[in-house]
Order: sequence, then C-alpha cells, then structure tokens
Amino acid sequence: MTRSRIQVLPDILVHQIAAGEVVERPVSVVRELVDNAIDAEATDIAVYLENGGRRKIRVVDNGIGMNKDEALLAFENHATSKVHSLEDLKAITTMGFRGEALPSIASISKVKLKTKREDEPAAIEIAIEGGKLKNVAEGSGQKGTDISVSNLFFNTPARRKFLRKIQTEEQKVKQWLLQTAVSHPAVRYRLFFDEREVLNLPRTETKLVRAQALLRGPSVSFDETHDQISVSGVIGHPGQATANTNSFVIVVNNRIVRDPLLYKAVKEGYDSTLKSYESPLGVLIVDLPATQLDVNVHPQKSEVRFANPQELFGAVRDSVYSAVQKFSFAVAAEIRRPDSFIQPSVSGYQRPIPLLSTQQQSGFDNHDLARFTERVVETETPLAAREGRSNSFESKFDSSHQVESQVFLFSELKYIGQAFKCYLFCEKSEVLYVVDMHAAHERYNYNLIRNGFRSNNINSQNLLVPITVELSEEGALNCLNNEDLFQRYGFEIESFGDATIVVRSTPTIMRESLVPRLIKEVAEISFDGLAQGRFEEVIDHISARIACHASVRSGKEMAKEEVYALFDALDSTEFSAACPHGRPVVVKFSEIEIESWFGRDK
Repeated sequence: MTRSRIQVLPDILVHQIAAGEVVERPVSVVRELVDNAIDAEATDIAVYLENGGRRKIRVVDNGIGMNKDEALLAFENHATSKVHSLEDLKAITTMGFRGEALPSIASISKVKLKTKREDEPAAIEIAIEGGKLKNVAEGSGQKGTDISVSNLFFNTPARRKFLRKIQTEEQKVKQWLLQTAVSHPAVRYRLFFDEREVLNLPRTETKLVRAQALLRGPSVSFDETHDQISVSGVIGHPGQATANTNSFVIVVNNRIVRDPLLYKAVKEGYDSTLKSYESPLGVLIVDLPATQLDVNVHPQKSEVRFANPQELFGAVRDSVYSAVQKFSFAVAAEIRRPDSFIQPSVSGYQRPIPLLSTQQQSGFDNHDLARFTERVVETETPLAAREGRSNSFESKFDSSHQVESQVFLFSELKYIGQAFKCYLFCEKSEVLYVVDMHAAHERYNYNLIRNGFRSNNINSQNLLVPITVELSEEGALNCLNNEDLFQRYGFEIESFGDATIVVRSTPTIMRESLVPRLIKEVAEISFDGLAQGRFEEVIDHISARIACHASVRSGKEMAKEEVYALFDALDSTEFSAACPHGRPVVVKFSEIEIESWFGRDK
C-alpha cells in the first residue's frame, strides 16, 4: 500500500472537522448563536426550534447587527471581532472569540442570515448551504440579526443519526437557556417549540435576582468578596440534593462552565450534609479579573483554567459554608417531594402543585431540567412598551421559598405530642411543625463532636470494663497507626492481639453498646496519603457516625421535659436545619394547607 502524500485539507473539510468539535447537537448551535447575540449587545433574544432543532433552529436578536462585509466575513474560518492580538487572548471578556462557530455550523447545514445595523439603509440577506455561498441580497428589516439553521447535519448523515428524540433535544435547549439566563440578567429570553412559547424570562437587575427567581424550593442567597474574587449565588436546602450533577450550575465571568474544582469546593461547603453521590441544588456565580482566567481550553468554551485555583477553592468553599449555616429554619413539607414543580403561568407566578399534567409529563422531565423552573410573565406587551418599565420579577418571587426573615427558635414551639415514636408535633402562629427527633439530636451531637475535635476538647470517660473489638489484621493496624486521631475523639485504644484492639475510654456521649460497630466502621477508612480536604471529609464522616450512634433512636417515647431540653440545645448550636446526612430536621404545614386537606378552605 502506497502511503499518501501530505497535503493541505480543503476548507470544507476543515470546517466539518471543526464542526465535529463545536456542534454536537441542536443545543450546541443554540449556544453559539445566543453567545453571538450577547456579544452583539442584544437585550432581547428569541429562540425558535422546529422538530427539536432537526428541521430548523432560529435565533432572533435586537443587537447591533452587521453590514454586508462583516456578514460575509463572519462565515470565514477564524474570523472574529473579539480578538485582535495575543494580549486580547489573555484576557477574554466576550462569549465568543475563536471565529469557528458560524463556518462550522454553515458547513453542516443550510443557513439563512438577515442582519441590519442601525446606520445602514437596508438589511443584508445571506444564504449558505453546506459551506457554499448561495445568495447575497438586500432587504428590509429591523436592527439586529435573524439567523436560521435548517436541516442540521444534512450532508453528514452519520452525525445526524446520533441525535436523540425530539423531546430530549428540546429539553437540552431549554435547560441550557434557563442556566445561561442567570449569567446575563439584562437580557430577555424567549423560547418557542414549534411556534409554542415555553419560556419567557424578563430582564432582571442582577444575576442573583435571576438565580433566585429560577430556583425552586427553600433556598438562601449569598454575596461575598474575597480580594479580587466575587462569589455569590443561591443554594438549596441539603434535603433537596439529587444524584443529577446538572442540578448545580456554575457561572464564571458570565459563562456557564463545568469545573470539578469549583464543584468540589461547593460540596465541601455543604459540609457533611451531602453523600458522596449527591449533588446540591443551586447556582454559583464567580466573577474575577479576566487575566486570572483562561477560557481557551475547550472548543465549546465550557471548561476553564484558573491562575490561582487554591485561592478560588477556599473562597467558594467558605462562602457556601457560611450560606449553609443560614438554614436554621423550618422548611415547607414539599421539600422531599421530587414531583413538585412550579407551573408557568401567563398571569404571573403560581405556588408549587404536586403533579404535572399528563401532557407535561410526556413532554418534559423535571430531573433533566436540572430542577430549575421558569416563571412565564405576560407576553402580549410589545417589547418597545416594556423598555421603560422596571421589572417586578424579584418582588413577585414566592417568598415562601426564601429564608424566613425572623430567626427561627425551636424553644418557641409549643409541644403537642409524639407520633410513631419518632416525630415531635408542635405548633406556633397558625403553623404546624413536625420535628424528626433523631435527626435533631444527631445534628446537635454532630456539631458538639466536630467542634470538640477541632478544639481538641472532647470529654471522655474511662470504662469500668474495657471493650474488645475484633477486626481484620489490616483494620486493627489501621486503627493503631492512627491512635492519635482516636484520642482526639475521646477514645483510648491499644493492641490486644494481631486482629483485636481494646477500647479503654470513650466520649461521654457515646453509648458503650455502640462502640464496637463504630470502631469497625472507622477501621475500614484508608488514611494513607490523604490530602487536607479529604482528611476533613474523614473527620466529618467519623463525627457523623459518632453522632448517629450517640443520638436518641426512633422508638423512644420522649417526655415533655426531654423535648424542650432538645429544643434548647438546638437553639444553642450554629446549624440546625438538617442532620449530618442532609435530611431536614423540621418541616412545617400552614393552617391553610391543613384546612385545604379537609375542604375547610371552600
């Protein structure tokens, strides 16, 4: 076989190779076109999909538009208005910069572009099929750009067969648009599926306001500055955690990104309340100098690199941790219902209802929407009439999902009784509160134990009869090699043979009968080569296990005096909204909700 000579690839093939990196599916096209609209200073962007984007993707904006020369040049490879020098590449502030998107999209579809600058007498219309220019003409039109991408992958059928069902492609677009709306609050976004409006997000004053409006369920917001790094966002209650990592959105310098470092910082900020496989619900917004960020590391611009990653990690972790501590209040009982969803309404905002309609269930999946929801506002008002009107988006936001303005105190609850030997029923101000007694006691003990460990001040007691625990040889050696760690938790251990250790003292809050089980759990933890962050996770895990074993168990009947003593203890601790595993400690039911169960609200 004769080896082929090296030769320069034709432009059409270069574009199709680039398209393989830039365009995976309809949402990739929408992302690139919307990013271009934002860079063009658009304040109103409408996205139209036909047949899930297979037949047509259309994006209309009111940006600055282009003249004829700019419009033609935009489809040339690596033609861009955003980068002119190497210095520009080191401090990118625009959404696009590569100059690859439009030629890549045009090489695998049929594109029609209509654009007009305000100072130009006519609009420019361009048609391109498979990367080949078909027509250039003048026409009438408004300032801005209207671009349609039809028959995606028409000349690359192997790529087209990888597209998913219509509903799946629509969900991907809807999810991305909801997320990117957070990063550009001054833009009004609309989304249409086969001429049916499914999203209408009005402009807001800040990213934080937009994030608060899109997030459902009990949440707290935060806004902090660490040197040159601004860290803000909205986080959901630990009890809302899900296995879907898309439930948490990260925005860095107005760009939606995937970043393992920041995601880990967020999870560490949640402390022990999240299991290893759980993802929190929320939005993280990071703003830092452009020179400290490299966005030129991924064709789709979804990955970034930081100049000072450890400094940023600490800033995000500490900000999220401080915000989580604000969850010291009762949450609505709907928090654990995965099917609760805020329905869009043209007349304003509605409260969550328990089930989706059959039509909605077949069209959309809550989990695929990253547990975000939209609130559609009135659409009949023309854009021009809306320009001078201030938005009431924040004021319309359902305050039942935000942190209670007053400090919540367990000691102010009136104890009524106990149910199932586990739940404590209380009332206050026309609200019924239900407290999980084990989760409550576990949270208090966890804070006590972990804070005691960090201050090296855990009370211990000598056992009259030492406890022997049989382990594997590896487990026994693991415990003995970390004897100082056990001592800081109040345990005194020593060897009692090759695979047995003897426990001579324990923390005062620890029940002796549960000591062997705890020792066996800790013995299975590998401490070798742990980084500081991982070591903190182990400390939290051990503290949680001790707290669990030391807390009142389900099945115990608590006296009224014990209940009020528990409530006083909860008020004295810094975080009492969730147990160390993230489950809610207390939920509430309003009198109105309860009356509706029995039809008394009619």
